[in-house]
Amino acid sequence: MTAMRRPSSGRGGDGLPRMPHGRDRARPPHHRRLRTALAAAMAGLLVGALVGCTSPAADSGDDHVDTVDFPTITFNETAVTEREYTQAMRTQRTAAVSHFSRTYGVTLGTDPEQWTADHDGGNACEWLAHRVIDALLDRHAAYRIAARAGLVDDDSYEGVEARMKAANEANARTKRDGDIVYGRSSYDIGSWLDYEATALRNAYTADESNPGMALGDDEVQAYYDAHDWTVDGVDGKAPLDKVRGNVKAQMRAERYTAIVADEAAAIDADVPWDELVGYTLDRI
Repeated sequence: MTAMRRPSSGRGGDGLPRMPHGRDRARPPHHRRLRTALAAAMAGLLVGALVGCTSPAADSGDDHVDTVDFPTITFNETAVTEREYTQAMRTQRTAAVSHFSRTYGVTLGTDPEQWTADHDGGNACEWLAHRVIDALLDRHAAYRIAARAGLVDDDSYEGVEARMKAANEANARTKRDGDIVYGRSSYDIGSWLDYEATALRNAYTADESNPGMALGDDEVQAYYDAHDWTVDGVDGKAPLDKVRGNVKAQMRAERYTAIVADEAAAIDADVPWDELVGYTLDRI
């Protein structure tokens, strides 16, 4: 089966946010204040390094001294936690390294100056902070939709961690009892987020009573007509009765993507960009 069109994500052709601001919904910062915040963060990094040379922490094996506090970030009534942000930042850091290597031919390492160098009016640290917030908005949107469908309690990161802990404990009990654990026997937060995103999408799209998931016969016929469908052993376009399930599954998947995008765009994201970029630079 081959479908021809996918809905636009609102990003650039490579799927990545453009320099320097990412989505408009996140209210980008003023560049002059950002430069001040970045300068302050870099000064803090220097002070932290000097303190680390003489403090007991320097002998503990922990090379990082926190010098910038995590700012308060809210998505509607939900607070974004520091653990949530840093987990997403570690994931998106790879995207930043790849994007700036491909687009500007620069290598991003651990030197703060590499992350604050100007590229087309912005820098890699700003780009990374916006990329992380974009990813978190999408994640919270999916959880908010799942909560309305009764699949989870809310969109909090604490809820995500609690469900992961419960799943790991249940799997451990199953193994101790000598029973088989199907799939992963233990999750870290990254693999749990991936698993739960897929599970919640599948559960939502499988229920026709959820908003956007009911499909009329005329809608299915129109979507079938607009795309190419193939089945092994059938020459040319497969008849609708052979691929109806696939047609509906793809329609619902596309509708779900659009629903999540709309939900993310509607979230009131209160992000203190100056402080967040300074915090991000401190954790590079």
